[in-house]
Amino acid sequence: GAVFFDAKKLESSSQLWSGYPHILTPSFQDTPHNITALVGDSAFLPCTVSHLGDRSVTWMRKRDLHILTAGVYTYSADERFRVLHPENSDDWTLHIRFTTERDAGVYECQVNSDPKISRKVTLTVKDSQLDDPLHYGIASTDTMPTVMIEGRGERHIQKGSILAVTCVVRHAPHSAPDHILWFHGSTNIDYDSSRGGVSIQTEKSSRKTVSKLMLSAVELTDTGEYTCSPTDLQPAVVTVHVQDGQIQQPVKQGPGRSSASLNTSLSSDLTAVSVRILASILCSIFT
Repeated sequence: GAVFFDAKKLESSSQLWSGYPHILTPSFQDTPHNITALVGDSAFLPCTVSHLGDRSVTWMRKRDLHILTAGVYTYSADERFRVLHPENSDDWTLHIRFTTERDAGVYECQVNSDPKISRKVTLTVKDSQLDDPLHYGIASTDTMPTVMIEGRGERHIQKGSILAVTCVVRHAPHSAPDHILWFHGSTNIDYDSSRGGVSIQTEKSSRKTVSKLMLSAVELTDTGEYTCSPTDLQPAVVTVHVQDGQIQQPVKQGPGRSSASLNTSLSSDLTAVSVRILASILCSIFT
């Protein structure tokens, strides 16, 4: 006999069917759109992508449409550019070393999904001399150096992301501290720390010394106080809280499972569910 199609059933089933693939669609997490760096310092442009799967992340400079990085590889002859991507994390941070005023402008983090998605980050580069208190007519004495950690005194950061802490020491001309040590609680942090994934960069000028601590793929155990301690000066402290953001994910990622294998597992599960839904829809249509 004739086969009749119920338009309402088809419409509702197509909506149900189309809803599932979006769970695995790559998307950007909320990170700052505007970054400011001083001339000669490092700049870190954030880009965090959820559900990347087998797609790749590319950084492009909008000024000349030049591809700087693709995946973990640098495609620029300028060795100052690189991408920071801790293993099994969603972070694809563009790191620009020894920033110049020419580096200022718009950069675009792109994902080759279908359709392609992109996120713009604007970098502002300021002359480091304008950061000197003397340019603002503020009194500065040789006997009172200052030590400060940039940003808030208490920070919250997602597990698996990069922790970057910048310590600025202002001092008399050519009187930089001999050393700047970093501590997590009472434990000294250096390149040889058992934790691994530690980067410390120190840049000195006549009146200012900047030390930058970076920890890759932070864990819950990285929670605590971080102290910047220059030689013979009062230390500065910041409190860091590492949060496990995995509770917001559809499926928790088990130990040793990469994001790609997680997406594969999710895809298999959804395929099985989708087949059962389609079979049920077809049965209801033809009965």
